[in-house]
Amino acid sequence: MGAAQGDYGEIFDRGYRHYAGPRLGQAHAIWALARYSMARAVGIRRPWTAKIIPALLYGAVAIPVAVAIGIRAFVPAFAFLDYASFFGAIFLLEGIFVALIAPEMLSSDRHDRLLPLYFSRPIGRTAYVVAKLLGTGLLTLSISLLPAVVLWLGNGLLAREPITAMREGLDDLGRIIVAGVLIAFYLGAIGLTISAFTSRRSVAVGVIVLGFVLTESLSFAISRALDGQGPLAPWVFAISPSRTIAGLVDSLFGVPGFGEHVPLTSAIGAIVVVIAICLAIMFAWYQRHD
Repeated sequence: MGAAQGDYGEIFDRGYRHYAGPRLGQAHAIWALARYSMARAVGIRRPWTAKIIPALLYGAVAIPVAVAIGIRAFVPAFAFLDYASFFGAIFLLEGIFVALIAPEMLSSDRHDRLLPLYFSRPIGRTAYVVAKLLGTGLLTLSISLLPAVVLWLGNGLLAREPITAMREGLDDLGRIIVAGVLIAFYLGAIGLTISAFTSRRSVAVGVIVLGFVLTESLSFAISRALDGQGPLAPWVFAISPSRTIAGLVDSLFGVPGFGEHVPLTSAIGAIVVVIAICLAIMFAWYQRHD
């Protein structure tokens, strides 16, 4: 039976067209993923409740720096906050900050089942881990490095001869940069490694915080047991992030009694090794399980 007169049919090709634009490469993809992950971690384009804790942590870090600069402006002879004390004072805040953002970086992707989508694209598993570490490290730098640089600028600009003071303080600026960068990526790598194993953000947050506390106790107990004896005794500090960072800051700024004396090369070596181990664990985990 033929079609009724006046009936009309049309076929549309809904197939995908080939992309003809510029191809920016994997480096751009890594940066795009890192930028998106950073925005998500601090609550950008999310409900206002997701922004409360990051804002409070930023405020808690900024207030001591602002107070120190204000006191220096009115009482130049009074040293309220030096650089070593700054890094020691904000360790707890940095740990909380990493415990907050690291699960948002990895656990959320697993919970929302986004990993197959990511890994079906050219970014790949290795680049995915690199992007997440880059995003976590850069965000943590805003806690560990940026306020310290602002403090350094404030001290220099409030000196009687600002140009001379800032030129003479370049060594301090170099130490600040080294400490800030190493601490940011060190804590970020630890937080990401823990977050990679669970899809529940609350679990990851709890394990990260508990891990910092337990490693401190474990490191102290082993130090007491070895009592400085044996070839492993000088490296027990590396078990604890807090003792490792204290040793790094003590060696960089030469502050007696800030932390147990650790050679600078040992402190930096321990941090680099931990970052490398964390990356290796994450690479292996995502290659096998996702």
